[in-house]
Amino acid sequence: MAARPVGNGNISFGLVSIPVKLFSATRTKSVSFNLLHAKDLSRIQQKIYCPVDDAIIDRSELVRGFEIEKGRYVTFSDEELKNLEARADHSIEITEFVPLSEIDPVYFEESYYLGSEPAAAKAYRLLTDAMTQSQRIAVGRFTMRGKEHIVTIRPHAKGLMLHTMYYADEVRPAEEVDHAPEEPVKDAELTLARRLIDELTQKKFDPSKYQDSYRERVLEAAQQKVAGQQVTEAPAEPRRGQVIDLMAALKASLEKRGAATAAEASEPAERENEPKAAAHARAARVGSERRRAGGKK
Repeated sequence: MAARPVGNGNISFGLVSIPVKLFSATRTKSVSFNLLHAKDLSRIQQKIYCPVDDAIIDRSELVRGFEIEKGRYVTFSDEELKNLEARADHSIEITEFVPLSEIDPVYFEESYYLGSEPAAAKAYRLLTDAMTQSQRIAVGRFTMRGKEHIVTIRPHAKGLMLHTMYYADEVRPAEEVDHAPEEPVKDAELTLARRLIDELTQKKFDPSKYQDSYRERVLEAAQQKVAGQQVTEAPAEPRRGQVIDLMAALKASLEKRGAATAAEASEPAERENEPKAAAHARAARVGSERRRAGGKK
């Protein structure tokens, strides 16, 4: 079945205007459940309850309130909120072009394919090819569903894709999270970690290799229930132990993939961890063996 557009717009920059159609690029396939009454398996209904009146109220009695401080609200009518919405003029206004690498993926929100209108096919193709060759993406503004969005437009699959983005103040500062910046990393550990990354590196990302195993198990169990079969439990996944020795964990990961152990690369790091007393004892033992060998001559 052909995709249906969810909206339309005009890509504009300078004096250029290119009419396009918007199509949802993604759809969730997560399984969902309805709440049922266990006694008769009928779907329950959610009622709106007012604790002050101790009564069930109708939706027509509701107003929207914005909390200005704890327990204090200002109310808005639907008409007032409608007047506050951004005016949708269907213009996707490009304000600048930047390299894709300059935008962190944390800012991306929703994705839409931009389809070409027949009358603007040449302009659409020209913009797509020019952005592809220059390796740039567009940044701009677009009003959708009453809200003004910051958006990016980038070449994708021989066409264009639009991403709505979070505003800067909607992304939490990374500094709020401990990233262990002062934790020392040894050269030998870094070498093994890079080798492991090289072993796992692929030239291209193939999303078809990954499936939602939980969704598949739920659908299979549902079919078994329909057929009157016993629902089987999914096997428990093996628990991963806590990593105590980073070097050992990296070596084991490389060995599991059939890589060489590279003992000569890890020996200096192991000796760094050796207690000084043990190192002195080893040196004394080597010296003693050499003296005995000299006496035999």
